[in-house]
Amino acid sequence: MSRDSRFSRPDRRGLRRHQRGWVGLVVILLALVIVAWLAKSALTSYGLTGKPPAAAPGAPPTDPRERARAVEQTVIDRARESARQVDEAEKPQ
Repeated sequence: MSRDSRFSRPDRRGLRRHQRGWVGLVVILLALVIVAWLAKSALTSYGLTGKPPAAAPGAPPTDPRERARAVEQTVIDRARESARQVDEAEKPQ
């Protein structure tokens, strides 16, 4: 058997064996997609994903930046109230 005849034409068994690897990868990828989809639906049903429900009006904000803004506004309001009380106390009666 010459060297050219061995490499010139692959046999079908070798091709199928080579293609089985690709089929296996596709099956594994499909299984991974199914598991991810099931995990997402399970986490959503448990309420562990997505945005938290909107807070009731008057409830403290849950976002740290919003809490900081609320604290800042509270400090400003109390400073104005204290200044107004000091001004009223200093007025001659």
